[in-house]
Amino acid sequence: MPSSDSSASTSVDTTVSSQFLGLFVVLVACFSSGFSGVYFEKLVKSSPQSLWIRNIQLALFSIILGSLAIYMQDSKAVAEHGFFQGYYTTTWIVIFLQAFGGLVVSTVIKYADNILKGFATSVSIVLSTVCSYYLLGDFEPTDMFFIGATIVIIATMLYGYPVKKPDKYSAPSNREKIVER
Repeated sequence: MPSSDSSASTSVDTTVSSQFLGLFVVLVACFSSGFSGVYFEKLVKSSPQSLWIRNIQLALFSIILGSLAIYMQDSKAVAEHGFFQGYYTTTWIVIFLQAFGGLVVSTVIKYADNILKGFATSVSIVLSTVCSYYLLGDFEPTDMFFIGATIVIIATMLYGYPVKKPDKYSAPSNREKIVER
């Protein structure tokens, strides 16, 4: 949602066609992300290979595609200044955090499920933005943030809430009466 900041000098194109295009793109991203998550969970849980072998296989594909992108876009800069040009301590910290996060995600999917991973990611985003507000002071929450954060927190609580099993001595429901007939 675009913010209603009057000091912004750029105008936001909110025509109906661009809104539908944006909604379509978001839906495609949601479905492809959900499909890939479920497929990855099936792949990790049903294959005889270990989790480490699967991670190495995924890493090989990303190395090949990343190397191709580097060759196509930055080959001159890499040839002149080397591959690790512009790498600072912060860059290395981010690289190690991303690698560690990938290992954690694959472990969560192996021993839990994709839905739990989605909730963990959502809660992580909410906690990161709260930390950014209090520790760094570079985030100003809006009403839409509070609505989204509330939905994430409620959904996470509902998912973890234990389902009450019906008492075997209670009166049968209408569905149970129909099944008995």
